[in-house]
Amino acid sequence: MPGRYPSGTGQQSFGRKAMNITVLGTGIMGSGIATVAASKGFSVSAWNRTIERAQALEGDSLHAESDLATAVSQADIIAIVVFDAGSVLDVLQKAYQHAPADAVWVQMSTIGTEGARQAREFAEAHDLHLIETMMMGSKDQANSSQLILIGGGDEALFGKAKPFLDAISKKLVHCGAQVGDGTAVKLACNLWLGCITAAACQSVKVLERQHVNPQLFLDVIAGGTSDSPYAHIKGGKAISEDYSPQFEVSALEKDLGLMKSVMESVGFRSDLLSLVMDLYAQSDDKGHAHDDISAVATSFE
Repeated sequence: MPGRYPSGTGQQSFGRKAMNITVLGTGIMGSGIATVAASKGFSVSAWNRTIERAQALEGDSLHAESDLATAVSQADIIAIVVFDAGSVLDVLQKAYQHAPADAVWVQMSTIGTEGARQAREFAEAHDLHLIETMMMGSKDQANSSQLILIGGGDEALFGKAKPFLDAISKKLVHCGAQVGDGTAVKLACNLWLGCITAAACQSVKVLERQHVNPQLFLDVIAGGTSDSPYAHIKGGKAISEDYSPQFEVSALEKDLGLMKSVMESVGFRSDLLSLVMDLYAQSDDKGHAHDDISAVATSFE
């Protein structure tokens, strides 16, 4: 039954042997996942197209592997943490023949409903055990086992992957039995996230324009019904103009574009989303594509 699994820690096992984890993609999120998994007692192999990014993570339980086939060859769990649908499908196509037949593939990238369909059909055609667990959270949450996972797929496979998923997250919400069910919920969550970030940054900047301390906005909403931890995180970054990346503008632009495609496909109005997308595009045009999404504040300057 769809539901939530509590988190856990400690040395993990897969049947009668230690669980081997392979993380494909060591960007902001993948690097955190790989490092946390290694710290929780898993044997972790990390692969990245730019191998130096994986090598920077190496430790006693974490090995960087430059060859994709070798990286997945002994894996019990293969976490795919890359940028987009094309990258996910490319990894699946190049790696699937080299992985153990009983490996569980955990697709963690936000790739949209069409991308999820393509990944699901590829897995079905090649008898791969594929689930999706997209993430709510950014760099800090990935580095501290505080991710919220949004799942879709066979619940029995979630049971097999549970020790790993428990170790990297504080909660998993299973959204349905099909890969793609979690994707629909993830896109809705990122739509909300993009809107509240832009709104919080707008409130901060309009106070600055009036020469009023913008921290007062955050002080007023704190603890009230309109409060949001995200408003404090992103509003605070806008106040300090610290746009060091936790969730990059370019990544959110990609996700919002996927959401717009869904809206158009089901005949749902997208005028609010279009306005929000335009604000992030403006910050992108100002050179903030790889900065944190709080850089949307620059669109109000």
